[in-house]
Amino acid sequence: MPLRALRSKGSPLLYRMPGSALVLMVCAVALLLTLGLSASFALRDRAAALQHAQDTAGNASLLVAEHAARLVETSDLILKQAVQLAGPADAPLPGDRAGWERYAALVRGTPYLVSIWLFDAEGNAVLSTRRFPTPAMNVADRDYFEAQRAGGNAAGGNAAGGRLFITALDNSRFTQEPLILLSRPLAAAPGQFRGIALVAVSPRYVRDIYKSFDFDYARSITLRRVDGTVLLHETQGPDATDSAPAEAAGEPEISALRRVDSVPVTAQVAIPVSSVMERWRGQLWTYISYALAALAAVSVIGGMALQRARRERQAENALQHAYDTLEERVHQRTAELEQTNAQLETAVTDKEILLKEVQHRVKNNLQVICSLLRLQAARIDEPARRAFDESLRRIQCMSLMQELLYRSDLPARIDFADYLRQLCDGLVRSANPTGARLTVNAPRPWSLDVDQATPLALIASELVSNALLHAFPLGHPGTITVELLPEGSEGMRMVVRDDGTGLPPDPSTQNRANEKRQSGLGLVLVKALAQQAGAAVTIDRQPDGGPGTRFIVSVPTLAKTQTKAA
Repeated sequence: MPLRALRSKGSPLLYRMPGSALVLMVCAVALLLTLGLSASFALRDRAAALQHAQDTAGNASLLVAEHAARLVETSDLILKQAVQLAGPADAPLPGDRAGWERYAALVRGTPYLVSIWLFDAEGNAVLSTRRFPTPAMNVADRDYFEAQRAGGNAAGGNAAGGRLFITALDNSRFTQEPLILLSRPLAAAPGQFRGIALVAVSPRYVRDIYKSFDFDYARSITLRRVDGTVLLHETQGPDATDSAPAEAAGEPEISALRRVDSVPVTAQVAIPVSSVMERWRGQLWTYISYALAALAAVSVIGGMALQRARRERQAENALQHAYDTLEERVHQRTAELEQTNAQLETAVTDKEILLKEVQHRVKNNLQVICSLLRLQAARIDEPARRAFDESLRRIQCMSLMQELLYRSDLPARIDFADYLRQLCDGLVRSANPTGARLTVNAPRPWSLDVDQATPLALIASELVSNALLHAFPLGHPGTITVELLPEGSEGMRMVVRDDGTGLPPDPSTQNRANEKRQSGLGLVLVKALAQQAGAAVTIDRQPDGGPGTRFIVSVPTLAKTQTKAA
């Protein structure tokens, strides 16, 4: 606002004050205000830094607790399998070469497991995946063995997969590193104790994951049992080098403690206050620089204002008129823009809600169709039921697509890698008569347009379900691998491979199962869908000279998101 307008609205004393004195007074106020605001912002940033560290510790503790829960859960699944492989209560403990191979296969399939052990009722080692034959060892005095034996006797006998006990081993004579031990009692008759099964988890694997966490401060992560026993303690500084700044004597720290779900373990993340303050002090120079720059700017502007104060009175009338006119136009234009923006935002919101509602209704309608097909399939004979089952599977494939579209932030695009994992998980649970093992390798997300993702999803459903139903006609379980990898610079390649009987090169040599695989509706549909998606399908019999079949679906170019003008 021009100085004349300021004088006209002020007191008579302000109106009579010379322009130079008014400029000096404004400069003094600006200097004091700059210093005060700089100090206020610095203190506020300090409080924000402490709060950010507290939030970071809380979020990290939640992440660590979730990871620990999944780690214990998956390790416990292996432990339960080890208990089952030990046989019923009246069976001798497996100590032969065949038993060792079965247990060793469990360890090889799990990267974070070091070994599996079986101990009899006296604590003597019966089987160890570390080596064969099993080395002589007795653990009757160890806490996990005493806890399992006391728990089994108190309960009057253990069933297979009894209560879980977690403890830590400071140093293993085989690995020369600390270990996390999970144990369960073996199946035994009521009132008896048959022994325990134990799996050893490497903390090095867990530490490597914790080191990948992106922290702005030095921090320490600790896993403890509820009784305070430390299972794992890992410290790291902000420069990715191991340190323990929070453990200095008397140094305060910001700590977050969280209980791991369904496991008697707590996760604690601690951040030293000194690390937070060190980062905050580094930012103080920014505020000092801004304050000095503001002071210099105020001084320069004040000097220029003193020189221009004499000439300002002549231009105030014209400037005030132009200012009033411009302000009126700005207010008018601003009101028009706000009204237009409000209308546009309302239209966009209504459109998004309508699209989400349509996707939700499509998903529900597909679920209703699936339910009707299931009811109808229960009333027809077996040959026709297969056609119903295939139709039902394809509809469920489309229903899953609609469900993920409904959850997606982008209404017309979908993460195909996430979809493929969920699709394969549903297929292996619903259409797996031989118990084949299905693995999905999709290391990176793939955002696809729904028009291209739909035929590719149906192709994946056809190939995977076809392999589950027909690749292993003799009833022996095998392995099916699904990979989603880059193809060139802009494309994608989907590979479905099994190690089953494979497709014969000559149609005259087909058996009934392979005949269904090669000449059924599935492959005809796959080729048609591939053409729709702009993809090429390659069938590789006996890939790399081994058993089975490999289907390669190559998509040279992925559809891009097109933005249309409103």
